[in-house]
Amino acid sequence: MTRSLRMWILAACLLFPSLAMATGGNSPRDYACPLDPGTFFFAAYYNHSWGTDLYTHGKYRNGSTRLYSNVGIARPVYFTQIGPFTADPQLLLPFGVVDLNNRERGGIGDPILAATVWFINDRENGVVLGWTPFVWVPIGTYDRKNSDISLGSNRWSTKQELCVAKRFGDRVWWEVAGSIRMFTDNPDANDGTNRSTTSSKNPIWAWETHLSVDVTSKLMLSADYYYQYGGETSLHGTWQKDWVNDHTLGFTAAYMLASNVQLMAHFNTDLSVRQGVRSNEIGTRLAFWF
Repeated sequence: MTRSLRMWILAACLLFPSLAMATGGNSPRDYACPLDPGTFFFAAYYNHSWGTDLYTHGKYRNGSTRLYSNVGIARPVYFTQIGPFTADPQLLLPFGVVDLNNRERGGIGDPILAATVWFINDRENGVVLGWTPFVWVPIGTYDRKNSDISLGSNRWSTKQELCVAKRFGDRVWWEVAGSIRMFTDNPDANDGTNRSTTSSKNPIWAWETHLSVDVTSKLMLSADYYYQYGGETSLHGTWQKDWVNDHTLGFTAAYMLASNVQLMAHFNTDLSVRQGVRSNEIGTRLAFWF
């Protein structure tokens, strides 16, 4: 593999959603329907992503970059009360395996600490306003020589997210969320020749929206849209012009298996990608609470 092609793949695949632990995106109704304080919630996720079309700097490079991932997430959540506000301190622990052109690496991703605070939770009128700070702790599996497929990032990051949700009638919810994610330096990045260098990364701005409807008392369907921009990286002080500018469309279905058990499934597909592998994703979430 030529050095230039390896640099393209390094820059692009580090931004592949599964490698970034696509936990940055929400499921429909994540903000709209907080549970009562004192409730414990646990969710187990499985996401399978695949793609072959590689884009760098907004240009199509090839259709033979075989990249796929199988990633799970364990997510315990506890709903509590902080003064007049409902909050849900939680942990997200990603784990899985990534394969790039038959190079495979597995392990755990960077654990994520988070807690949503609902400043407005008006159930009667169906109006919600929530804020969530996230922190990625860089203890996930990281290998500089295979950093393009490492599940860990070897850098701290934090995201601040704000979401507004509104119910229309008794069955429809519309959620809109915006966020900014900021990063520290990676002191052991791959310079493209497997030597160590320092990499900086600019913030990523993102927004998403979900329009969901209760088809029956047990079945919910949602149309989902995600957008992200930014995240340009530098290697030994040289900026790589590798920022993202990506649009993703998704569809979600959720079904209540019992009064406190829900099965959710989704399909996401990239509409356009500036930097990375244009990919598809299918995933499931099994959640229960008590």
